[in-house]
Amino acid sequence: MFFRQHKQLFFIVIIVIVLSILTLYFQQIKLKELQNELAKVELQNVRVGAGTSKGKLGTAIFGVIQNNGEHTIKIATMNVNFIGEDGKFSKVHNFFPINNYSFSDSLPLEPGQSKEFGFPIDEIIPEDWDGTITAKLIDLKFK
Repeated sequence: MFFRQHKQLFFIVIIVIVLSILTLYFQQIKLKELQNELAKVELQNVRVGAGTSKGKLGTAIFGVIQNNGEHTIKIATMNVNFIGEDGKFSKVHNFFPINNYSFSDSLPLEPGQSKEFGFPIDEIIPEDWDGTITAKLIDLKFK
């Protein structure tokens, strides 16, 4: 009796459950693919130094990104942790060494290619920064 009265609701609930399971399954597949590709893309020689941006001398983060993967990268997100005087993360900031929306260099990074990058940081460094950073890639978008 209950099933006959609420037949539509029962089917809707079943459909929602199945769709939720499929969504979670495909999200896990995409996450594994991303982790595999992140392992194939290297940040090399990431360092803090002096550089010129828009005619002004300042502090910047420099490095090289190397695509050892099989896919063309259109956006790469790099997470930089600024270490404070107490040895802990003082500030976290994301940079985009590859960005197809960039005005200055919007070219994607093909498999086997590398690219130098530099980002001015004078306006974002925390007051208690000890001059050191850690950097890692956290996301990639493919062409």
